[in-house]
Amino acid sequence: YIKQSYLIAARNLHQMVGNVKGLDENTSKKVDFYTRQYIDALSPTNYLATNPEVLRETINSGGQNLLKGLNNLLDDLESGDGKQLRVRMTDATAFEVGRNLATTPGHVVYQNELMQLIQYSPSTTEVWRRPLLIIPPWINKFYILDMRENNSFVRWAVGEGHTVFMISWVNPDEKLAEKNFEDYMTDGYLAALDAIEAATGEKEVNAIGYCLGGTLLASTLAYMAAKGDDRIKTATFFVTRMDFAESGELGVFIDEEQL
Repeated sequence: YIKQSYLIAARNLHQMVGNVKGLDENTSKKVDFYTRQYIDALSPTNYLATNPEVLRETINSGGQNLLKGLNNLLDDLESGDGKQLRVRMTDATAFEVGRNLATTPGHVVYQNELMQLIQYSPSTTEVWRRPLLIIPPWINKFYILDMRENNSFVRWAVGEGHTVFMISWVNPDEKLAEKNFEDYMTDGYLAALDAIEAATGEKEVNAIGYCLGGTLLASTLAYMAAKGDDRIKTATFFVTRMDFAESGELGVFIDEEQL
């Protein structure tokens, strides 16, 4: 009864808000998005008294699940210095860089304000002449492509004879507030190309851009073409958006009003 009542009410609310006349397209998208967030927040499964699975577990465990949840809540408050609720989605102690994450051997060969450049050690007796430069997005760590041995793109590429370089972006703070997209090109891609030449003696590279790193790669290629710079001989893009004219629900957050 509760479930069906919720579904009926949710559908009616969504239809009612969706039928409001006179809204421009951008505002209509925002109204639709936030209405769905409100509806989802009211789902009966979000509350102890109306979630049968939680009720069964509470009975079966003698309430231990609630105590565990309370401890998780206190830990999340503590990790947010008591000022915010920093909800953990994973076990932050499960992985450690260099122990069971990002274990492909390598070392930093260059660094500046925005990034470090990692060169991975070869695992073959011969390597291809042209190095491979990988650029991850700012929102991911470099090890998004070097997880564990059996699911590490970096380890696979090294095993295929590539001399792999990876940019590792810094976590920006207030000291980098004035940095912009162009700085990530000059102090990221272009600085990495100079450092790779210094490390290997090779001017030409193959490049891989991942997500926003690929968006930056496309912009950099356009800039380099205008300057007559052809050091990047091939470019590969992983899940990269280049045309943001239709950005989907991302547009709810990135218009001038929201910023």
